[in-house]
Amino acid sequence: MGPLIHHCDACGQVFVNPQPTDETLAGVYSSEYFFDACVPGQEAQGSAVKRHTASLYLDALAKYAPGPPGTLLEIGCGSGEFLLEASRRGFAVSGLDPSNHAVERANALLGWNAARCSTIERAALPNNHVDVCVCVDVIEHTRDPVEVLSHVYRVLKPNGVLLLVTPALDSWLARLMKQNWFEFKTEHLHYFSSSTLQNVFFRTGFRSVELSSARKTLTLAYVQQHFQRFRVPVWSALVNSLSSIMPPRVRLAPFTVPTSSMLAFARSGAKRHRSLVSVIVPVYNEHETVTTLLKELIAKELIGVDKEILIVESNSDDGSREDVLRFKDTPGVRILLQDRPGGKGLAVRQGLSQATGDIILIQDADLEYNIHDYDMLLEPIRSYRRALVLGSRHTGTAKIRVFIDQRLLGLAFNFGHVMLTMLFNLLYRQALKDPWTMYKVFRRDCLHGLRFECSRFDFDVELLAKLIRKGYKPIEIPVSYKSRSFREGKKIRVLSDPWTWLWACVKYRVVSRCTSAQAH
Repeated sequence: MGPLIHHCDACGQVFVNPQPTDETLAGVYSSEYFFDACVPGQEAQGSAVKRHTASLYLDALAKYAPGPPGTLLEIGCGSGEFLLEASRRGFAVSGLDPSNHAVERANALLGWNAARCSTIERAALPNNHVDVCVCVDVIEHTRDPVEVLSHVYRVLKPNGVLLLVTPALDSWLARLMKQNWFEFKTEHLHYFSSSTLQNVFFRTGFRSVELSSARKTLTLAYVQQHFQRFRVPVWSALVNSLSSIMPPRVRLAPFTVPTSSMLAFARSGAKRHRSLVSVIVPVYNEHETVTTLLKELIAKELIGVDKEILIVESNSDDGSREDVLRFKDTPGVRILLQDRPGGKGLAVRQGLSQATGDIILIQDADLEYNIHDYDMLLEPIRSYRRALVLGSRHTGTAKIRVFIDQRLLGLAFNFGHVMLTMLFNLLYRQALKDPWTMYKVFRRDCLHGLRFECSRFDFDVELLAKLIRKGYKPIEIPVSYKSRSFREGKKIRVLSDPWTWLWACVKYRVVSRCTSAQAH
């Protein structure tokens, strides 16, 4: 019986256990493993196809990190096509590969000894050594991806760039083929989705992550050869039949298509010994509660992390600004003053623009939520299991809205909550109990590339929608909740705000994720 593929329920990672022995893998990685010929005798054309794919990746690299070329290291350089294209663009290239056969071919293609036989773990490269590190179809082959990426982080210069390509479990082709997905191979020891790959990046110090579908240049003959070696029921027969009826000119014609792999870019960020949590507190006309909230928040000690508190005060007219300013000299507290009220969303967006923490936590000033829930909300992020946590008021023993002095309105809000939640789950393919919770806790790097525009309570919808569409899967944790009524200061506009939530649900499902603009 062969190795079994396991799924970690806690973090979502998919891996092979037990892993194949070194002897088994050595048999797989023979000289015949690195085929690049479309058909026998067409090695040059096969190499040209690989060079064109490398050119696509280098074009994407130039968009992610514009600027003059520097030093580039490729891990698992194979027969050297990427190194050749990078060299032609001005990079000073070097490569590592565990196969002597591959290294010989790479150096012959380049015309000098740029590659050597080694792995990143054994190469003993100096720290801060290169500007760009490339790992194309490599990380899934490694026994310990975290160790490998830790070495990559070490050899990269500060703010250096990682270009990584790996099969994606959440790709359209993987979902279509299911258990017959051709990437399920003996030599593939780990499988990543967009969210689990980003978890590994965060754990190893990489930030500013951008993911997209990897495009490759192929030929029909190349695809046929691949499916002959890695046979897949039905698919191999279909490809073989299609190829057999095509003339050689068509079989050898290159075409570029999106594949079931993802192309990832990331930068080596600064590591902290302890993570920092940025708690963003929007304040507007909360005189009755804000002082109590801030005193409790300042006194709150968090397990294993430090905190900074960013208070965004929106020019209240009930004395809240004066309340907030009493804390201006408190260590760990920063106060941002707005000229006029523009809505909770606008206040939070300003807080995001000034946050320096690794983790973001949004805290209202109305005492509806209990800050003693912080530690359990932070734990999945601190343990690298999830990037996005929701504190749910509608899970387990959490209370729902109960307006003691306005019971009918409370019932109406709870009914609206159910209807809007059903809509959100349908549109975003989720099964959430409380997407509308104020407690949204997430890694700050999740915001990279996102642009926000909502200013009122619809910002909560926009934020969650864009994070989900970016590939982050939220986990819900029950929290304590005691709703205040409108007579006690609740600020939602009953007749207008629900329509903005509805519109935001639909809008951010159908429009672009807005990942090309500045986040905050």
